[in-house]
Amino acid sequence: MAKWLKVSKDSDVALSVVEASRVSSELGLSEHDCNKVATAVSELARNILKYAGTGEIQIEKIEQERRTGVEVTARDRGPGIVDVEAALQDHYSSSGTLGLGLPGIKRLMDEFEIESESGRGTKVTCRKWKPNVKRRVSSRLMQAISRQARLSTTNQISEKLLKVTLENELKGLDGAYCVRPCRGEFVSGDAGVLDQREGLVLLAIVDALGHGREANKVALRAKAFVRNSWTADVVATISGLHENLKGTIGAAAGIAVLETETGTMSYAAVGNTVCRIIGSRSNRCLVTPGTLGSRIRSPKLSKLRLVDGDLALLYTDGVSDRFELEDYPQMKVSSASDVARTIVKRFGKQHDDASCVVMRYRK
Repeated sequence: MAKWLKVSKDSDVALSVVEASRVSSELGLSEHDCNKVATAVSELARNILKYAGTGEIQIEKIEQERRTGVEVTARDRGPGIVDVEAALQDHYSSSGTLGLGLPGIKRLMDEFEIESESGRGTKVTCRKWKPNVKRRVSSRLMQAISRQARLSTTNQISEKLLKVTLENELKGLDGAYCVRPCRGEFVSGDAGVLDQREGLVLLAIVDALGHGREANKVALRAKAFVRNSWTADVVATISGLHENLKGTIGAAAGIAVLETETGTMSYAAVGNTVCRIIGSRSNRCLVTPGTLGSRIRSPKLSKLRLVDGDLALLYTDGVSDRFELEDYPQMKVSSASDVARTIVKRFGKQHDDASCVVMRYRK
């Protein structure tokens, strides 16, 4: 039987997400469903910290009526929920925060149960079942035709993918990222992440080893972990990512967290990624050699202060590191979306996946 994981601090949230990813992956859930389980666990663990201060989570494989799945149980001895029905309504929040809440967790999972008593605590149980669907295999002829069609339109599809993965995910802030696969591939082993939470903004870049589908799977796994588990402690987040990627081909990554009120930015990175500040003063952050998921030294922490108008750039080694402001002077005035796209198009190496995360700081 699975053990109970104690939840009393931010690092416990990250460990719970790691365990959720491990159990889901071992069960054979799709990557999409693994991410759903990890997100649900992250939300449940954060709810425990937010409302009860301490509690426990259990994640285990289950079998029921010829079905297999993952069952997640979260329990605490906090104040409980006075009105459970109201708490299960969309947009309900007793703390004013913007988390998914219980309705979001319920939508992520296939089954959801809750028991709560005012003054005595809350218990939530939810399950995600593995679909029992037979896959249809394409004929060799159709595979050959599809492969030939893809090869004949490599450049066009690469350009299309560039547009699709140009994203701006920050509300009220000028931030964006752009990801492009290397020549001959249709998915990228790079990934960008932007997120915000209560006065903090996350910027992260991931570069899985190699190219193609295997690298893409690792990049998406890393992206899901970072999005679900990041905290203001960037060293703890990247250390948690290292644990999450054990058993994979590994990756390089850089993680920055910006305090929007003060302009203070913390950064930690492992492997060949770059973090630069361009603006009032040019600056570069420290990088720890190694490969996440393999053996690494303790990640080094960089701290610096951004001022109004400064541009924070994170990019992978698929982008040439020799460009300066003189090579792209419009960088000082262009939007984050334009900067991210232009850097990848102009300075990206065709033989490698290329990605860039950009944010312009405004006081």
